[in-house]
Amino acid sequence: MRKLTTAFVSLFVASMPAFAIAPGGTVTGTINGEAVALVVFAQQSDYGNAHISLYIIGDDLSERGLGAMGLGAEWLGELTGEFAHAEASMGMHSNPLRLYYADDDAGLSLTLESFMYVGALLEITGRVEGVLTNVDKAGHKNPDPEDALSIDLKFDAVLQ
Repeated sequence: MRKLTTAFVSLFVASMPAFAIAPGGTVTGTINGEAVALVVFAQQSDYGNAHISLYIIGDDLSERGLGAMGLGAEWLGELTGEFAHAEASMGMHSNPLRLYYADDDAGLSLTLESFMYVGALLEITGRVEGVLTNVDKAGHKNPDPEDALSIDLKFDAVLQ
């Protein structure tokens, strides 16, 4: 009887679908005070020994004449949620030679609320806030302070 019960339990567990997490994620919040809902594009987002990189897309960017948003951060040693450097950028459909850009030296704030390694994946939840200024794409020079975007975005992502 015990072997029969064990066999039934094993068959039941084996027939259940696997609950695996998949790379990608969501981003919600505001750009210039307007609500947005965006997606972390898994194929262009990743993490390594000392960095995270999120490639963020969505109709709410396109409708504003914006291209994809890049969000990146680097740390020293082990990941603790403290970053040595963080930056965010967004392309513009109207002028491919310029983009909106900010880094932590210009007041960009990137915080991780939680992170967890799950096998070869990194699950993160965080927030990015700041003002991205229109600059030259090459070298981030010639800022136009009259043309800026304020962002306040929360993200949940799984990186591979």
